[in-house]
Amino acid sequence: MTEGKSRFLACLAPLLWCALLETVGIEPAAAGDAYSITGSIAGPDGMWDYAAVGSTDNRLYLAQGEHISILDLGGSGIWTRIDLPGAMWHGVVPLDSRGLVLGTNGQTHALTLFDAKSRNLVSEIHTGIGPKSALSGKLAQFAVLADPDALLLEPKSGLVAAVNGGSGEVVFVDVDRRAVVGRARVGGKLEFAVADGKGSLYVNVQTAHEIAVIDALAFKVTRRIPMTGCLEPKGLAYDPRTDLLISGCDNGIAHFIIAQTGQSLVSLKIGRGADAVMIDVARHRAFVASGEDAVLSIFDIEDPEHIALLQTLSTEKGTRLGAVDPQTGLLYLPSGKLAPPIAPRPWPSVLPGTFHVLVVGLSHPSPDRQ
Repeated sequence: MTEGKSRFLACLAPLLWCALLETVGIEPAAAGDAYSITGSIAGPDGMWDYAAVGSTDNRLYLAQGEHISILDLGGSGIWTRIDLPGAMWHGVVPLDSRGLVLGTNGQTHALTLFDAKSRNLVSEIHTGIGPKSALSGKLAQFAVLADPDALLLEPKSGLVAAVNGGSGEVVFVDVDRRAVVGRARVGGKLEFAVADGKGSLYVNVQTAHEIAVIDALAFKVTRRIPMTGCLEPKGLAYDPRTDLLISGCDNGIAHFIIAQTGQSLVSLKIGRGADAVMIDVARHRAFVASGEDAVLSIFDIEDPEHIALLQTLSTEKGTRLGAVDPQTGLLYLPSGKLAPPIAPRPWPSVLPGTFHVLVVGLSHPSPDRQ
């Protein structure tokens, strides 16, 4: 491994990231701090999926139908986008150190690489559709369209993991070689996935109501963590400081688990229709966006033995995904007025001219921090 690549992987290690935050002086949020919707940014039309904030370029990346929308968070508020006609974008991850933007395209069943500056297509790496899971009912129509879906970088191996949500497997890609190098067969309908930085991936299995643990070096499932009382887990987040997993369940609860042991700590009430779970590592906060009840549940996770719901913030119907800026602690939550599906896509459409991003931040800091 080259010296440059070693530095690249080391900088992605979660524990080192936490140390960096402490070095630059980001303070944890105080118990009395309150969050509010501090702004709304109009954006391009289209239904949305996963979002991410770049670690160095101060941009919000959003998978949005046929294009990847990019918002400059540095003050200009200007949207740009990456277009690929006929695409169906689900996940997006900026690899700042490589100068790349990665997206998962469910239409071509590929992990697609773009040049971050020119926005030109660099490569398409086909992840395949894989063996079909035994999906039925409303989930069956998503089977092919969700391959691949969620997307993340596994720091220890340096591989990118693309989750084939419909066919129930995780595909490992070497971006440098532009090649699939491994597959982990999980089974069921897969949703969000996270990495612990030590070689393990955790992925929500919606149909089995569990978290599958994958050895990212051996490409195999090593154990499964059942989540009693959690139906259809979707959103998932990981806190490297405490080894805490947070899963958002469709039946209105957030489930908190110690990753290494699988110990279930507590289940707390959230809104219905939860999707993304977002985490602010520096300020010890977790956020669960629930689109059906139009609420954002905000948790204090500083001490895993005393996890608490701090606040339930009203948002807008359908607001269920988003991303946290790790530097500012601001949340960016895509939203819009939903309309019936437009064939052949089975999910809701968005009424033209209604898409926007809600900005959520601290509104009333504690007196000792003013």
